Amino acid sequence: MKRLAIMGLVCLLSACQSNLTDLLPSKPDKVADFPTAVANLSDCTHRATHAMTSPYLFHLNARADHLEFLITATRTSEQTLRPALATLELHFMANGKTTTVEMRESAIGDPALSREIWSIVERCSQRVALASP
Repeated sequence: MKRLAIMGLVCLLSACQSNLTDLLPSKPDKVADFPTAVANLSDCTHRATHAMTSPYLFHLNARADHLEFLITATRTSEQTLRPALATLELHFMANGKTTTVEMRESAIGDPALSREIWSIVERCSQRVALASP
């Protein structure tokens, strides 16, 4: 009986792991290059997401060399037992003097959020470009 329970748990965990990794598609939904520094654009975008009135939490992660940044949006949940799954990802990558931004939505994505976030990226790009010498 104990062995059956352990086998069942292993199967359940492996199924959950494979489902979590397949939530966000590998191909981005939107890609664009912006004539700004990657750190400045990702920082501006992250600060702007926190100013939004939204049921989402936004997290910024940076690669150690600060050439890539990732902002994830997860829906806030009253249920603490259920893990929060990313609804949207913004991947900022340094590309010389420009920044390539890729947006990926999950299957449970929010089209209104995607439009709003992409417009924030565009506005931040303009703002950062004007502030740079």
